[in-house]
Amino acid sequence: MVQDLISYPDPTVRLISANVRFFNDELTQWITDMRDTMVANDLDALSAILIGIQQSIIVIKEGDQYTPYINPRFLKHSDMQTYTERSIYYPGISVDVDRYNKITAMYEDEKGISCYRDLEGEDARIFQQHLDYCFGSTFVDRVDRDMKQRIHDHLEFGLVKDGGSCPIIFYRDYFKRGAKYLILTILLTFVVPFFGSVQANEWIYVLDKYLIAGALLLMIGYFFYAQYESQLYKQCTSCQIGNILGTLAILLGQLAIVSTGVFFWVAP
Repeated sequence: MVQDLISYPDPTVRLISANVRFFNDELTQWITDMRDTMVANDLDALSAILIGIQQSIIVIKEGDQYTPYINPRFLKHSDMQTYTERSIYYPGISVDVDRYNKITAMYEDEKGISCYRDLEGEDARIFQQHLDYCFGSTFVDRVDRDMKQRIHDHLEFGLVKDGGSCPIIFYRDYFKRGAKYLILTILLTFVVPFFGSVQANEWIYVLDKYLIAGALLLMIGYFFYAQYESQLYKQCTSCQIGNILGTLAILLGQLAIVSTGVFFWVAP
């Protein structure tokens, strides 16, 4: 059945959608209503909250098929690019938004079976935009302060407020950046054995061990502070535990590689 789309200034968009727990006839009806509403409004994608269903469901049109993504998340991401987006909720507004161009989506199908898909380009962008709705967020939360103020002034009642929004800066990123800088510094020391003396090698080897320990401590700090921010900004897709763990795994992998180089190449 075709449902009414919620639009500005309905505050329902700020509700955080609950995970689907029961894969039953009610879920099938929700997905059917979403598909019918998409057909009636010529939409390529729809989040359940946009028809007033507070459940974590996205339906995306893929060719002639309408694919449901239930309890969607994404695990891996890369290649940040800027896209111009329009919103179902804020009609008549378009903004430039940074999105990952490549992601690995994790979700469940209508039978509750876990699925994974690599999405790229426009498919990845659409998934991320509608995932934002599931977390009570819109593209307005992803623009800088000046643009947000301009949108606020343009709208009749200002921006819809409730429950906070994704911050422009995450402080956990300082931990991540520090760890990356230490790893890069360790890599630069790999040239010392080519030109340095034995004494220089010994000094660099000791320094590298301190740098490795420092990078590891920053990663531990990243993990715990990211946990804090994930509770503080539950509506932000970048605060998902899968993203946090994925970032940490990449950092640990990089540290493991350079550590191996230190002990087999730099060590006197």
